[in-house]
Amino acid sequence: MRVLEARVERRVSSSLTSRTINILKEDAVSLVLVVDKGGMPKDWCNFEVAACYYAKDKVIWELGEKVKTMFGGHNYRGEQSRIDISCIIGVSGPLLGDKFYNQQTKFADRMTLYSRDQHMCAYCGNEFSSSQLTIDHVLPKSRGGSNQWTNCVTACRPCNHRKGWKTPEEAKMHLLYVPYAPTVHERILLKNRKVLADQMEYLKASIPKHSRVWRN
Repeated sequence: MRVLEARVERRVSSSLTSRTINILKEDAVSLVLVVDKGGMPKDWCNFEVAACYYAKDKVIWELGEKVKTMFGGHNYRGEQSRIDISCIIGVSGPLLGDKFYNQQTKFADRMTLYSRDQHMCAYCGNEFSSSQLTIDHVLPKSRGGSNQWTNCVTACRPCNHRKGWKTPEEAKMHLLYVPYAPTVHERILLKNRKVLADQMEYLKASIPKHSRVWRN
């Protein structure tokens, strides 16, 4: 176990730094759901970071299927160390620092917003790829509008350009859906592009029935 911990720990700082980038790139790779000891979801992590939680004895409970086995070095008896990683791990605390960073925020982030709105333009109702979408502020920022979840919707580029600095009413472009602030569980779910069945069940159990994720 010590050999495996040393190998994983040498790279954990860089893994944590690039975690957000990895989540966007690894849409074809399963990720591990990290929750605190009270069951509140905190983030997704790759297998390398998850292995470090195990190696540091920070995993206090597990749920769901085993998704990866990580192998380390051999001891003097020739036995190889291994860590079997579950898809959901309850941990006693973060790898670095004493407390988890509170990621609950009233401000919208781009990719999660697109997922919240199911990549649908709030004005024309068509679905687009992320590269064809923009964030539209219902009350324009130039007129005091904020970047909060409740003032932001997904819009295609033509619709956003057409609306410009006007409100939807002034532009005669009615919203097809109402923007809302997703819960912690919903935001965590929306951040991952490949959610396993056990992870989906765990997160959806605490998501309100009115959420759009139930329409998927």
